[in-house]
Amino acid sequence: MKRKLTVLTKLIAISLLIFSLVYYGYYLYIGAYWGFTGRILVSLVSDGIFLLFIPVGIGLLLKKPWAWWLTLMTFFVLFMAKLAGIFANIYLLVSGSITDMLGGSYLLLETLYLLLYGLIITLFSLKIMKESFGIMRPFTEWFWRVVVAATIVYVLYFLLTLLLLSALNPL
Repeated sequence: MKRKLTVLTKLIAISLLIFSLVYYGYYLYIGAYWGFTGRILVSLVSDGIFLLFIPVGIGLLLKKPWAWWLTLMTFFVLFMAKLAGIFANIYLLVSGSITDMLGGSYLLLETLYLLLYGLIITLFSLKIMKESFGIMRPFTEWFWRVVVAATIVYVLYFLLTLLLLSALNPL
């Protein structure tokens, strides 16, 4: 079982690294080719949370204990952001503030992302996974540390995005 867990952890780590390199490589290519306009910069900052996949991937490959903490914190941030986005979209659709030509079909895709993030959080919360990274803390102790850290990161990330949007798009 530990062998399968090691292979799964390495697959996740490599996937996160490839995703980050391809995702940001594409944006850097577009920026270099057409110029770093305000839209590109906003996209880079608003999706900046994905940059955490690089240290997460490296740490998971090296089996470092801090990688376990950073993985959970990063995916809690993504989970909270996706949950907030889903609720905001539902509210806007129901209130009629926006019209959706596709009838809310993106809601299914957003829900699948939410399930993926929840699955990764659940996987890294398993006792065998914690032990493989040398984490011996009980659920109540590590959970609140991760949630508080993720909330702080999410608030800072949200504020930075708002500041950049207001700087690039003044009223």
